[in-house]
Amino acid sequence: MTSSLPSNEAFARRHRVVMSGPLPPAIGGMASVVGALSQSLLASQTHLTLFDTGKKTAANRTLLQGIRARLQLMRDWSALLAGQPGTIAHIHTCSGFTFFLDGLLAFVARWHGCRVVLHVHGGLFDAFLDGLNPAMLRIAQHIARRADLVLALSEDWRERLGQRLPGSRIAVLQNGVAEPTCEPQRGTNARTTFLFLGNLSHLKGVPVLLDALELAQADWCVQLAGNESEPGYRERLGDEIERRGLAERATLLGPVVGEAKQQLLARADAFVLPSLAEGLPMSLLEAMAARLPVVATTVGAIPEVIDEGVEGHLVPPGEAAPLAQAMDRLAVLTPLQRESMGRAAHASYTLGYSVDAMAQTLLGIYEREFVVSATSSTAQMPSTSD
Repeated sequence: MTSSLPSNEAFARRHRVVMSGPLPPAIGGMASVVGALSQSLLASQTHLTLFDTGKKTAANRTLLQGIRARLQLMRDWSALLAGQPGTIAHIHTCSGFTFFLDGLLAFVARWHGCRVVLHVHGGLFDAFLDGLNPAMLRIAQHIARRADLVLALSEDWRERLGQRLPGSRIAVLQNGVAEPTCEPQRGTNARTTFLFLGNLSHLKGVPVLLDALELAQADWCVQLAGNESEPGYRERLGDEIERRGLAERATLLGPVVGEAKQQLLARADAFVLPSLAEGLPMSLLEAMAARLPVVATTVGAIPEVIDEGVEGHLVPPGEAAPLAQAMDRLAVLTPLQRESMGRAAHASYTLGYSVDAMAQTLLGIYEREFVVSATSSTAQMPSTSD
């Protein structure tokens, strides 16, 4: 992938980027994207500063403590941007109340003369907008319109956002992930082992995955790695696995990061993500980078990434029988056949979903929107003379 970029030194002199979002070691798609970009060529070709918006107060905080924490966050954000007009304020955001809080960050950034980029994540952002009352929807649309640019994760999401946020400038920036640090270590599992990476939740399709495991005709098992979506969910899920007699074929691992996650990806035989809704899941891209064939659902940007029968299999969301059949088909393949699909997945990752590809695309967007467009506007201004 190539993009037309100015020289590194000139670009760095022109661009100061302040990027807000949850920072690693927070777990989740937004934190993964921010972490990846902070280690990419974006950091060497711009003056990049990270601003952590991750929750820092205790889960049992009082309302007053929450308000104080948010006010302090706003003061810190304002101080960071003060006296720096033209800075690109790149704000990672998602659905729910978070979007309106991030809208305040955008307002402060514009007040300081910054260029505002709203980078939308999450597989339910369209449902979030559709569920707002008319007054709140108008506020959400105003926040998006006042941004200089809204970033969507795929062409499909650009269309969805465009329908709901009229008047907004929307561009596409696909997620990207780093190359794995571990070489594949396949062929040692007694059963074909599928890896699930994501929040343990209904939205990620975990109940459907257990149903599919009960319907399996081939000999495969699944490792489920991720945070629980709500307190007690993992314990309830473990009880359900025991009740169904699936304990030998379904393993709950809890959240994994860093080297532990890399080892799981290296040792798994295939990847599964039966989500009911998605944007462009980072875990899917990580699996492709690790040369794993995948089984995933036809939601969000996934059909733009996976070709049926090439990198893996696509199934409709929420249906256990097709999911079980697709996993059976991968399980009965020889290791060499799965390896062939894994190589195809890695090739697709290399072409469009690496960290460097994401960073290069983002730099091109910055140049087009905030350098070329500004230069063109200046050139088109009428001249005056005495």
